[in-house]
Amino acid sequence: MATLAECGWVRYVAGVAEAEAIVSEIRRIGDLLGRRTAGRGGALQEFVRPQTADHAHPRSLSARYGLNALPFHAELSHRPRPCRYLLLGCIEPGSPGAVTMLLDWRTLGFSPDELHLLEGAPILVRSGRRSFYSTILSPDRAFLRYDPGCLEAVDERGQAALRLMEHRLASGSPEVHHWRQGEILVVDNWRVLHGRGPTDQGSGRRLARVLIDA
Repeated sequence: MATLAECGWVRYVAGVAEAEAIVSEIRRIGDLLGRRTAGRGGALQEFVRPQTADHAHPRSLSARYGLNALPFHAELSHRPRPCRYLLLGCIEPGSPGAVTMLLDWRTLGFSPDELHLLEGAPILVRSGRRSFYSTILSPDRAFLRYDPGCLEAVDERGQAALRLMEHRLASGSPEVHHWRQGEILVVDNWRVLHGRGPTDQGSGRRLARVLIDA
């Protein structure tokens, strides 16, 4: 069985079906990895489901894309340091279910010059009053900050960096995960970007989410 260190993500079957038990198992695994951190809503654990643009948080990807496919992104890219791990547990897969897509950015074949561009081109990270300037790739190349909902180029180099990301992500070969009740995904958020396939408003898909700093 592949490990988190080998693949950047791992699937785990909780062996329970009740929502409370699944959340408890996610918290247990998360506490082994690091310290829980609050999501956009301020909670240490959240339940997420597909939302129409009208009902989504105004600065979220759902506010821009609604029930259409959500593009690849790193969780909490709007913060100075994105969370290290993302844990998702399936409370209800929904019908039709919306797949989760996973893509390791290290497999996208960036050249040394392209990596230099990603770690040097200035990017404005939109986060309300806490907006700040940064780069897509951290100076130590430990993590990739990417979320088309909050990143904005400030010059031609930034535009080139964002175009490069869009091109490489479009040509990548992601893993596609079809959810089953009780499944848990543990994702290295510094390494693996994730997205969501299109869905219906009434599909009923419901995931529990816990974010971990390490």
